[in-house]
Order: sequence, then C-alpha cells, then structure tokens
Amino acid sequence: MSARCGTRAVAWAPLVVTGCALALLATGATRPRLTAVVPDSVRLVRGNVTEVELRGFGFDTSRVAPSNTIRIGALVLRAVPSRAQGTVIRVAIPSAVPGAGEAPPAPWMGGRYPVTVTTRAGTSDTLHLAIATAGGRS
Repeated sequence: MSARCGTRAVAWAPLVVTGCALALLATGATRPRLTAVVPDSVRLVRGNVTEVELRGFGFDTSRVAPSNTIRIGALVLRAVPSRAQGTVIRVAIPSAVPGAGEAPPAPWMGGRYPVTVTTRAGTSDTLHLAIATAGGRS
C-alpha cells in the first residue's frame, strides 16, 4: 500500500481525520510508516554522539513502555520513545556496534545500512542510512 498524504480532511461525527491518517483508515493498515531518515548520511567519530531523526507516522506514543524497536543494520535499540504524536523518533548512534555473545563492540564499517521501526502493530518500510567512519568512506 502506498499512503498518499494530502491536505484533504474528512469528518465523521465527532472524528476529524486529515492527511496520512486518512490513508491509513481507508485501508485498515496500522503498521508504522518510516518516511525519512534525517540526515540520511552520517560520519561517525569515536567519542562523539551522532544523532539521526526518524520521521514517519504510527510510531508507539507510550511514555511508560514504548514498543518502538529501531534497527539500523545489526544495531537494535528497544523501547525508544517517540515525539510529536508518534511522528518523530530521535536516536543516538554509537561509534561501535555491540558484539554478539561475549565479543567486544566493533567499529562500524562504512556503508549503507537498512533502517526500520517495529511496534506492536508491525514493521515499517525500510529506508537506508549511509555511514562513514573517521578516516573511512561510506
């Protein structure tokens, strides 16, 4: 399904629905939608904090126990809160990826990594984040 977001509004007694929410109601789809990763390219420098913003809609809005799970390549971040009525998630990307088992964290390799948001309602579309490392190329 391709959601088309517009400025059209539809009112059903006492509910008013606009934009992307209208497309979701029309199809019955409830899974989150990831529409942008901002910026879509970052350079990771050891010791620095690098943040990206995930934009879309349908992210879990719970403050007590958010169900948003963010995947960026092998990195998995659980229980990440959203903002702006479930349309924005900010994440900090560590300069190293946690290792499996007892392996120590490893620096990111330069490249393009898939990004998704998963909630109780399903998994979003996949976008990509280009990562370059200090002294490396993406």
